[in-house]
Amino acid sequence: MKFAKSVRTAVALIGFGLCTSAMAENPIIQTYYSPDPAPVVFGDTVCVYTGNDEGGHFFTMHGWRVSCTTDMVNWTDRGALILTNEDFGGNAKKNGDWAAQVVRRNGKYYYYVTVESSRGGRAINVAVADRPEGPFKDALNGKHLAGPNWDYIDPTVWIDDDGQAYLYWGNPKLYYAKLKEDMISFDGDIKVTDMSRGFAPNGEDSKYTEGPWIHKRGKKYYMIYASHGVPEKISYSTSDSPTGPWTWGGVIMDQGNNTAFTNHSGLIDFKGRSFFFYHNQKNVNGGGYSRSTAIEEFTWNADGSIPTIKSTNDGVKKPIKNLDPFERVEAETKAWVGGMTVDKPRDPDGGNYTIINHVAVESGNVYLTGMSTGFYTKVRSVDMGDGADRIILCTKGNGGKLEVHAGSETGALLAAINVPASSKWEENSFDVENAAGVDDLYFVVKQGGFDFDYWYMESEKTAVPQTPYKGVAATVPGVIEAENYDEGGHNKAFYDADRENQGKAYREDEVDVVGFGCTDESNTKDCKGYAIGYTKADEWLEYTVNVAADAKYDITANLATPFETAGLQLFVDGEPITESLTGLKTDEEKFDVYKETELGSVELKKGEHVLKLLITGEYLNVDWIKFEDPNNPLKLAQEIRLAPQQNASYNVFGATGKFLGRIDNVGTNLSATLKQAGYANGAYIVRRVGLSKAMRVTVK
Repeated sequence: MKFAKSVRTAVALIGFGLCTSAMAENPIIQTYYSPDPAPVVFGDTVCVYTGNDEGGHFFTMHGWRVSCTTDMVNWTDRGALILTNEDFGGNAKKNGDWAAQVVRRNGKYYYYVTVESSRGGRAINVAVADRPEGPFKDALNGKHLAGPNWDYIDPTVWIDDDGQAYLYWGNPKLYYAKLKEDMISFDGDIKVTDMSRGFAPNGEDSKYTEGPWIHKRGKKYYMIYASHGVPEKISYSTSDSPTGPWTWGGVIMDQGNNTAFTNHSGLIDFKGRSFFFYHNQKNVNGGGYSRSTAIEEFTWNADGSIPTIKSTNDGVKKPIKNLDPFERVEAETKAWVGGMTVDKPRDPDGGNYTIINHVAVESGNVYLTGMSTGFYTKVRSVDMGDGADRIILCTKGNGGKLEVHAGSETGALLAAINVPASSKWEENSFDVENAAGVDDLYFVVKQGGFDFDYWYMESEKTAVPQTPYKGVAATVPGVIEAENYDEGGHNKAFYDADRENQGKAYREDEVDVVGFGCTDESNTKDCKGYAIGYTKADEWLEYTVNVAADAKYDITANLATPFETAGLQLFVDGEPITESLTGLKTDEEKFDVYKETELGSVELKKGEHVLKLLITGEYLNVDWIKFEDPNNPLKLAQEIRLAPQQNASYNVFGATGKFLGRIDNVGTNLSATLKQAGYANGAYIVRRVGLSKAMRVTVK
């Protein structure tokens, strides 16, 4: 196949009618109003937590949101509202959800937020989650961490190198307190910073206003904040201690280039580069109460001071890396969005709200919706390598038309797609032409009516066929280890809603495999076993199986979950063989307490089939699935005398071969161990886990 490089077409108007260059990508988030940015680095990912402006004639904010990136130019919405005042047990009023920040500690994510207290005044609340995007839950059971007090707004949090955590907040004073390691209680009293010095040049009156942000570089602490009253600038002060005293550093960002009359900032160092976050009012129908997050990249001065940074339209010009289109790309991953519509419901107090509704969530799955003719998304720096042959889209709805262009929304046409109608999420493949090299891609809606979940590309070189794990199909009857799902990648052998491999054990792809009984805290080393974990609804895995004979097989699975709502369903060759099963809870609060659970039985035909495990209720760990023929007893090795090994584990079967349970930490006397475990007198068949040979044991 011969590939041609894309021919770019210059356009004068980009995005929301702004006369800017093709690089213009500030604000970085267009699909919602995103004031008060709080960027946080989590390994190879940056997430920016923001408020959710709804316009009107005041700072009307309902809930908090988050978008994340790995390249600093393409941002992915990670949900709609990930936390709201309703989550705090009635201690917070509606539409008073102000600035906030997240920090990670001991595998948990702590969200410090400003609320308007139901008792009057402002307050700091804290929520906690297991994942960066939540779900977040009230960590204090309806109590405030600090407040109420009208001064108590805009928390920023920092964990120092010695492990001590600090929380800062306040307008017009700067308050701070030490946090205990639990991150939800103070270690000592709340203190007030001496504002008479260190926050203004030449001994002038204090210029500190609000919105503190704490940062550390080397041994120097930087307190960055909104200053000079309204309209606000961004200034900073420095110290050799996280609690001061502080020395005036200077103004970082002044007013100009359509910045809002308020400002709120955050600063990070990421992959050897430095980025300054703030908000402006340049989003569609933006204004002083409809603000959006923007970024400027900068270089620190040689003496460690922060340079003056101007607000621009450009955003980040050079990505951290190129985007790989041969991996799944969420439709809500974008550098820019154009052709949006804005809802303007009436504000009961007299103004108009401004709300953008192009992102929706269904069972934890985030997707684009409400896309009418002229809507488009831009994805930057897409590396198509030597070329792609086709693009796969996952959509549902009434169908429509979509075009994929390179370079601009009217640039080289790579694909003209008739999106088929579907009542459920469905993948469809379409040919692409001249899709090669690194280019910006534009997905332009020519006829709306469909919802858009994700896309990816394939070439004859990159397409991977679905095959059994390590080339060997699992056998039925037998045990199918959940972590030994087929090879072939996402949307062929598995679908994992979260691109991040959170388990980081056993295999290196998107699927979250966790270890149990491991020798290290990360659950990756010297583990007794592995399981599928961190599951979300609608995730699935497939297993190629070889059925030995036509028979009716009993199905059991080894599962762990603390939630009643966790669930699964099994399919063979696309047909359901179980109902959607719930009520699988094995422990009140732990994910490492596994229990063997009967799932039913099924008639299977001899030959090769594909077994599909579908997660129907999130947070279910799956260790293995077993198929047994109850009418075909195990063939015993009559003359074999296996010496039980210390601390081994054995599966126990009845005389007919029916699986009865597992015993762990077995000593040298199997009979006594069975009796102690509650097995009645009689003959049993036992087989050590991991071995195929079995023996008969009598309990007297």
